[in-house]
Amino acid sequence: MKMQIGLQLWSQNTSWDSLREHALLAEDLGFDQISTGDHLVPAAGGDMNLAQFECWQILSAWAALTRRVRIGALVSANSYRHPAILAKQVATLDHITGGRAFLGLGAGWMEFEHEAYGMSFGTPTERLDRLTESVRIIRSLLDNSRTTFKGAHYTIRDAPAEPKPIQARLPILIGGGGEKRTLRIAARYADYWHAPGPATDFARKVDILRAHSARIGRTDGGPTPFAGSSVMITEDRARVAARLVAISEANRFESAHGATLSRLLAFSGNPDQVAEYVAGYWRAGARGYILHVASPHDAETIRRFANDVRPRVESLVEAG
Repeated sequence: MKMQIGLQLWSQNTSWDSLREHALLAEDLGFDQISTGDHLVPAAGGDMNLAQFECWQILSAWAALTRRVRIGALVSANSYRHPAILAKQVATLDHITGGRAFLGLGAGWMEFEHEAYGMSFGTPTERLDRLTESVRIIRSLLDNSRTTFKGAHYTIRDAPAEPKPIQARLPILIGGGGEKRTLRIAARYADYWHAPGPATDFARKVDILRAHSARIGRTDGGPTPFAGSSVMITEDRARVAARLVAISEANRFESAHGATLSRLLAFSGNPDQVAEYVAGYWRAGARGYILHVASPHDAETIRRFANDVRPRVESLVEAG
């Protein structure tokens, strides 16, 4: 079994030309999936007045340009759209891709965005309750000829949903690392699960996810776990510092330290060191790894990850 490798490209403070160019590069280099985030304003911090492209328009454009790579959001906030709209969007995306779409979905976390655009944010409990109802509705609309559902937040009455996806089962990915609710939701409804964070934390969450999956009687072991982070393949500390400055200045971050720094660059090293870092997630239970690339997008990192790091990761995985 090989580790699936994905690429997430930031869609804040960038251009469509860059998003197109680097998605096609990922396709050519053999990445298994490409994704972008779903926000209305920059979500990584910095200047909220900077550009932020709309996620589903990007996904559809990538779908029409590519032929092989899987495509999806990482992740769509459930609170931005009614679940029936999301089901229709991802089914349409599946037809544009010829059966390569996946739906990444989370509860939503960016309060400022909700307030600025007049969307209901709610408490964490309310957001997770809405997510649970939504994923049930979406799964039914994707799979069944008609859907009826009455919940505390959404009601669907004998709703048709055509065309169905090309895939016999279009995968749903649940994003988020909350151990009390989010992992339970993922265990019950998701095909994939993704959360960032160091391998030690990831391993604990995978154990919890598997326990939840076993408790409800899943016979497939539960959702496929995907880890993800930002890395840079170099031993030159000056190049690392220059990359962090470039990202911080382009996105107008006030600083590049603490939580912000770990999000911009979680690890750097030579190809062997980066491969060992990624393989650590495999040993922690991940069966996929998503390389997060900030804007301005770094083609060299993408190329070196595919050409220099991935073969080493596969060797480490095969060696156990």
